[in-house]
Amino acid sequence: MAGSERGTFRGAIAAILGWILLLLPGVPAVAGAGEGVDFPAAVDAALRNNALLSAAGFEAQAAREDARAARGLYLPRLNFEEKFVRTNVPAEAFALKLNEERLADSDFADVRNFNEAPPINDYIATVTLEQPLFAPKAWLGRGMASREYRARELDLARRKEEVLFQVFSAYLDLLTSKESREVAERGFSDAREHHRIAETMEKNGMGLASDLLRAKVFLAKAESDRVTAENRVVLARTALGLAMGETGGAQVDAVAPVPPLPERGVLEERIAALRKERADLRAFSLRIENAGDQVTFEKSGYLPTVGVSGAYQVDGQDGPFSPDNRTWKVGVGLSWNLFDGLRREAAVAKAAAGRSGAKEYFRGASDRAAFEVTQAWLGVEESTQRLAIARAAVEAAEEGARLVKASRRRARSRPRCAREQRRPRRGRPGGACSRRSPRR
Repeated sequence: MAGSERGTFRGAIAAILGWILLLLPGVPAVAGAGEGVDFPAAVDAALRNNALLSAAGFEAQAAREDARAARGLYLPRLNFEEKFVRTNVPAEAFALKLNEERLADSDFADVRNFNEAPPINDYIATVTLEQPLFAPKAWLGRGMASREYRARELDLARRKEEVLFQVFSAYLDLLTSKESREVAERGFSDAREHHRIAETMEKNGMGLASDLLRAKVFLAKAESDRVTAENRVVLARTALGLAMGETGGAQVDAVAPVPPLPERGVLEERIAALRKERADLRAFSLRIENAGDQVTFEKSGYLPTVGVSGAYQVDGQDGPFSPDNRTWKVGVGLSWNLFDGLRREAAVAKAAAGRSGAKEYFRGASDRAAFEVTQAWLGVEESTQRLAIARAAVEAAEEGARLVKASRRRARSRPRCAREQRRPRRGRPGGACSRRSPRR
């Protein structure tokens, strides 16, 4: 099968992926480099070892962690802080002594106790709790991160389909290369025999030197084709190893035919099922939803954020484990960005443009997918017809060979007289049989 014909199976490969994945749990361990594998074993090895597939899996894992981080924006934040301060700044020294409950009446007896405050130590331990109550960006960001994680999972599914198609193409190319090598070997054997016959006839004076030279050219061409076919087999084995995730340019052989492909179905039904079955288009639709939420996300900057907070503080002059005073505080806060230099307006316009662009990209990707399905469907139809034509030609050639063999057998079995009568010698119209016929 030619390379262009193999490319036509791209649209049909996705339909057998589910069947292949069902086979994988019972697949034996893949053979080592240089050994042979069947198609399910090659698929299993690719799903475990392919570098691009592993990278897509890590990207999906990173998106999942982003979704978890976004969900944490609406959970309370608890923080602990421990610090040591030594100062003689009058205001700070007064505040630290007040926090430690070490302020005495004698401190007010002389104003120099404030203007020329002696150095003071303070070990401050603080536990802070913050809980957002109304944070639109946090809520929208959580939904967008979760949707992006689902899109990454669909990207991973699509990457699996692409890897499996790559394995299928490499496996089929290897089988085709081995068949081509066999044909090249037969052609070389025939060319060598023709060269031997031409050489023998030329030595015996029954052939021309030009016939021998022509046979030599054909023999050289056949040998060149054989070398090319052998190199193609080696390259196809290396390509299969690469698709399976083997390292170091390992070669893997194919030992069994590919599984049967599904029916091509109806073209209109194939195209109609694209948005439901194509993982990349489904991921694209999720990202379009995210692009729409991005506009709402930027518009939420016009709204305030509300939250509560609380803190518990321990102050000690002699050490962190010798507290002098314990204090606490709670409160509710509101933050409202009233004007930021029109940056919010620009962000909203940018998000709206991005949403429109995403829709256009999705439309183009859908059209491209429909074209690929049509191309694959027509390619399968063409290949089916060409296969039928080739089989008819083979049958005709076999029948022609049979007739030639039958004709030669009849010629060999015909009496010598009859043959000579059909081919009378020059000067002897009746041939040998006429001489042997009785005279009347």
